Amino acid sequence: MVRAGAFACLCCVLAAVPAAAQDRPSPATRRIALDTVAGSQDFFGETSDWQTVYIVDAFTSIGFDRGWQVSVRPVLKRVRGEWAARVDQLSVRHELRRGPNWRFEAGRFSSPIGLGMTELRPNLNAGVLWWHRPYYMPLPSFGPGLPRVSLISAVYPIGGSATVSSERWDARAAIVDRAPVEFWDGWAGSHRGANAILGGGISPRQGIRFGAGSAWGHYAAATESRGAESYVMANVEGEVAFGYTRISGEWTRDRFHTAWGRRTASGWTLQAQQTITPRLFVHSRATAIRSPEAVASAPQNFVWREYRVIETTAGFRLNPDITLRVAHAAMQPFGSTITDNQLGMSFIWARRWW
Repeated sequence: MVRAGAFACLCCVLAAVPAAAQDRPSPATRRIALDTVAGSQDFFGETSDWQTVYIVDAFTSIGFDRGWQVSVRPVLKRVRGEWAARVDQLSVRHELRRGPNWRFEAGRFSSPIGLGMTELRPNLNAGVLWWHRPYYMPLPSFGPGLPRVSLISAVYPIGGSATVSSERWDARAAIVDRAPVEFWDGWAGSHRGANAILGGGISPRQGIRFGAGSAWGHYAAATESRGAESYVMANVEGEVAFGYTRISGEWTRDRFHTAWGRRTASGWTLQAQQTITPRLFVHSRATAIRSPEAVASAPQNFVWREYRVIETTAGFRLNPDITLRVAHAAMQPFGSTITDNQLGMSFIWARRWW
C-alpha cells in the first residue's frame, strides 16, 4: 500500500507541472540540450517481491564551435531500498565530416556494444522493466575466487571511442577500462584495464539495420595463485521497423577462460512493439540464457543452467510527457523449475527542455 501510494503521489505531482514551465524554447536558438526522465516501477511476484525502483535521469550536452560537445548524465536511483547517485556519462565529443561522418569521444560513456545499451533510459524502453534483464543480472558462478559476470552488462567505462558512419553503414572502435561482461554493480576481483571493442553495421534501407560487435580483454584480476583471466564476447543485433511495428533483437556468446578450463555462455533477446493508436501501444520481450555453473565441491566440473523470461506490456500515453504501463512477466530463474508469474506497473515522465 505504501508503494502504491507513493506511485500515485508521484503521478499527481508531475502531472501538475505548470504550463509555463513546459514551454519549449526553439532548439535552433540554443547550444544547450537538456532532457530529464523521472519514474517509478514495481513488480509483484508469486515467489518473490520486486523492490520498488525510482529514478531521476538527466542528460545535458553543451555544444561549442567546430563540432565540440561536452555531455553529462547524472542519475539518482533507488534500488534495493536504498538511494544512490552516480554520473553515468561525463565525456567530450568531437564530430566532423571528412567524406563520411566521424565522431570521437573520450571520458565516461555507455559501453559501445549491445542493443540494450541504446534503450537504458525509461523513456527509450517500451517495457515496464526499463532495461533488458541480461544487462543487470549475474551468470552462475564459474568457480571460487572468480568475480561474477553477466552475459552482457550495463557498464559505463572510462575510455575513448571512434565512430564513422554513412547512410548505409557504420563502424566503431573503442578502448575502455571495464569489460562489457563485468557485473554492472562491480564485484571484488574484477579486472580494470584495457578492453578492446570493435563493431559495425549495415542499413540496406530505411527501417532495417543489422550489426555485429566483438569485445575482448580480461574480466578477473590476477591473484597470487593465478594470472588475470580473459574473455571474448561476440554480439549480433538487428532491427526491422515498418508501419507502426518495430522488431529487434540480439544474440550474445561469451567465452571465459578459468583455471578449470573454458566456460561458454550464450543467450538472446527478441522484442516487438506495436503502436495501436497515438496513445496506446503493446510490447513483448523474450530472453533466454544458457550458462554453466561450477560444482562447489569440484570446480572443474559444471552443470548447465538456463534462464527464461517473457514480458508483455501495455502502455498508455497520458500526454506527450507521461506514460503509464502495466505488464505480466513469466520468469524461470537459473537452476529453478518453477515459473514465477509477476505483475508489473510503471510511471514515466520525460521532458526535453531545450
